[in-house]
Amino acid sequence: MSSFDAERGVMILEPEQWDVLQRMVTGPVAQRADYAEGVLVGLEEIGVIDPYGPTLAASEVLAGLMAADARYSLRRMDPKDPVPVRDIVFWLSSPRCTVERYDADGVHVYGCDDVEVAHIALANDHLYPRPMIDDGPDDIYDTLAAAVRLADVRAAEANMDAIGYGGPRASQFVRDARDGRWTIVLHSREDRDRDQGFVLTDQLMTLGVSTMVYVIEEDDSPVGDPNGPSRGIPLIPVSATEVWGHLSSWMWATN
Repeated sequence: MSSFDAERGVMILEPEQWDVLQRMVTGPVAQRADYAEGVLVGLEEIGVIDPYGPTLAASEVLAGLMAADARYSLRRMDPKDPVPVRDIVFWLSSPRCTVERYDADGVHVYGCDDVEVAHIALANDHLYPRPMIDDGPDDIYDTLAAAVRLADVRAAEANMDAIGYGGPRASQFVRDARDGRWTIVLHSREDRDRDQGFVLTDQLMTLGVSTMVYVIEEDDSPVGDPNGPSRGIPLIPVSATEVWGHLSSWMWATN
């Protein structure tokens, strides 16, 4: 059920409500959703809008969204998580940003200072310390990367199972693949173009197991069928510190 805790500054919205609210406050003025559309999906009932637009409390939450010239987003896939695919989007501005986080009960929307983005992003990533033991393969199926992009958990599990049940038993990577002890995170940076809207400018996909983090090195091929024929793409062992150093500049309004 949707709600808005104005005191804490946290909205929990249904996807349709969030879509309408975004269209009410962003984009060309002539194309924006109007008050009637907001009322129809229940935004007035929970105190997000009134006849003049977003309420004062809602405007404070949406300040980053309305001013953003860049976005940083994470898609985390974890087969052992009750919500196996979690998306979080940071609408980057300064000094305030807006956070859009998808959970089992809806889309959580709240504001934060720009200096807090890195902390929140790290808490939703998988870059914790590991023993740094690389016993994984040199390449991995491109269908695994496609499954992440399409949020297809079953296809991703099938790809990892193929490694888990076909690789050497002595490998911790293989055991983790077999037992579902893995996570994959797709990191994306988008910058606003005056004519095209938000345009993808950087992207990185990482695979984490209990002993190592890897970069899944995709090429420019179109996203294929995650259940279709596969080919190998490079799997590169890295440290979490290396990944974080690469990503840290993506989390600010000015990259």
